[in-house]
Amino acid sequence: MKKNIIILFVILIIIFFLLFTTWEKKLSNARNEIDSLESVLSNLEIIIREKDEELKSNNVLVNNSNILLSTVYYGTAEPVGGGSWKNFTAFSLFYKDKLYLITAGHCIEYEDLKYTNFKFKQNNNESFIYPVLLDYNNDYKNNRDYAIFSSHFLRNGLLIYDEDKEPEYVLGNTEKKINFFKEFNDAIEGESGSPILNSKCRLVGIVIKSNSQYTPIDVVTGAIDKIIKSTGEAE
Repeated sequence: MKKNIIILFVILIIIFFLLFTTWEKKLSNARNEIDSLESVLSNLEIIIREKDEELKSNNVLVNNSNILLSTVYYGTAEPVGGGSWKNFTAFSLFYKDKLYLITAGHCIEYEDLKYTNFKFKQNNNESFIYPVLLDYNNDYKNNRDYAIFSSHFLRNGLLIYDEDKEPEYVLGNTEKKINFFKEFNDAIEGESGSPILNSKCRLVGIVIKSNSQYTPIDVVTGAIDKIIKSTGEAE
C-alpha cells in the first residue's frame, strides 16, 4: 500500500513537471510573440508619426501655395554694352521689418560680363518693378553668390528658417515655366535665384547651381546687416 502511494506520488510529480514544462514553453512563446508585436507596433507608430509630419508639410504647401508663389519674381537684365538680355528668378525676403528682393549674384556679374537695367515682375503680375541694387557677391565657387535689391513696391516676403536648415523645396517663377514647386534635389540649370525652402516652407537658401549646392540665406542676412550698419538704419 505504502509502495503504491509512493509510485502514485512520483507519477503525479512527473505529470506536474511535464505540464509545467509545457506551459512554461507556451508562456515563453507567448512572451516572444508579445515582444514581437510590441516591436511591430512601435515601428508602426514611428511610420505614422513620419507620415503625419509629411502630411503637415504638404498641407503647408497646399494651403499657402498662392502666398508662397506671390513672393517669387521673374527677373531680366541687359548686358552692359548690349547683347541678349539675361532672364532669371528672384524672390522677396522679409528680414528685420523690411522687405528685400534677392537673386543670385552671377545674375549681376558673371566672369567678365556685367548686367544692368534690372527689372522684375511678380508671379501672375504683368507690371514690372525697377528696384535699386544694394549689394552683390558673385563668388559662385564658394557658394557666396547673391544680390540684394530694395523697392517700395514689394508687398510680402518669405520668412527665414527658425531651426530646420534642411533644404526640401524650390519655388520657381511662372514666366520661365520651369517649375512652381519641386523638390530641392530636382533643381536644374536655369533656376538660379530661386528660393530654397525647408519642410515648413521657411527660407534656407538661394539656388545657384544644379549640383545641390546653394548660397545659405545666412550669407544674405549677414550682408544685409552690414548694409544696415553702414547706412546707420535702426535694426
